[in-house]
Amino acid sequence: MRQEQTARILHGAERTAEPLNRAAHSPREIYFSPDVFALEREHVFFKDWVCCGRIEALVQPGDYLSVDIVGEPLVITRTQEGRLAAFSNVCLHRAVAVAPPGQGNRRAFSCPFHGWTYDLEGRLMGAPRMQGAECFEKQNFRLPAIQVDEWHGWVFVNLDPQAAPLSEHTATLERDFAFMRQDDCRLAITTVNDIDCNWKLVVENVIDLYHVNLVHKSTNGRQFTSEAFEFAPRSEGGYYATFNSGPSTLTGQPVFGRMPWLQDLPESFAATGRLRPNFTLFARIDTVHALTIWPLSPTRTRVTVYTLLPKQYFDAPDFAQRVVAYQDYQNKVISEDREVLQMMQRGLSSHLYVPGRMAEIEAGVHHIEKDNLARLCGVLSRPEQR
Repeated sequence: MRQEQTARILHGAERTAEPLNRAAHSPREIYFSPDVFALEREHVFFKDWVCCGRIEALVQPGDYLSVDIVGEPLVITRTQEGRLAAFSNVCLHRAVAVAPPGQGNRRAFSCPFHGWTYDLEGRLMGAPRMQGAECFEKQNFRLPAIQVDEWHGWVFVNLDPQAAPLSEHTATLERDFAFMRQDDCRLAITTVNDIDCNWKLVVENVIDLYHVNLVHKSTNGRQFTSEAFEFAPRSEGGYYATFNSGPSTLTGQPVFGRMPWLQDLPESFAATGRLRPNFTLFARIDTVHALTIWPLSPTRTRVTVYTLLPKQYFDAPDFAQRVVAYQDYQNKVISEDREVLQMMQRGLSSHLYVPGRMAEIEAGVHHIEKDNLARLCGVLSRPEQR
């Protein structure tokens, strides 16, 4: 990274780190610079626990889920012994993916290029025509293993072998959301959308209640009042916040009724919490939603929304047809956000733009921006980056 760009980011970060009533938004370069994106890939997504999906895809031995961690291909499996395993999805021979895209069930993984075969833990089982290779013993080869763990059905991986256990990373979220009883829920529907903007803009937007009444008049903003918004910062850029929003449907009513264990909460109840870098949990009286926010490039992001419902609702008549109501709502909300986020991404490239001051209701955005910049500036300040 050029020294002048580094200097601008470090200087801008000082303004963002000010108390909220004096703070300005982040320096614009961090939202489009390929150099910043490369640093985030190495020092954020390759260091943190990141949520890759749901345990419903990994129930039976042989079940697998192929994932991409900002350009690093991995595969997660359920082994014959019933354990979760994760390893590189790059053949040891010529770097071709050994597991097909998406999810499925396999007894083993065979590279489609030359037929090297691996078991459900990544150990090399077969390597055709390698008999003449000196000092080549297939039992000595396996695909690099990755840390993998589960939290209430959410599957996380970590590329850092020295990372602390997932339980330490989720401890605060565990405390804040225990009342939602996620183990009594199942994945009902998944919604996937791409947005042409930097991933951090989406992370910030999720807790930006400033825009809700204007951008989401007929969805998230139809009940929201700033007076009801209560924000509690947590360590490492996390948070817990409550506000008034109601069920995530276009009618504003639950599709299948309340969660049986949330009968005492008002219908307008809403709560959200975050695990950095890219996992956000939402609670309503009828559902649990989670967002995973994945960088595809410096200026393109994939947002996946998972909707959980109490297990007993899955036996409801016409369940598959009725549950789509949640997906319709999510697609509408994201389409509303997409328009303004893509405009903001284009505006950030303007040399005339100077990051603006923050409003009191942007406490959540301020908290996240400070954490992101602190991590980035910690890397930029190292001698090897100068």
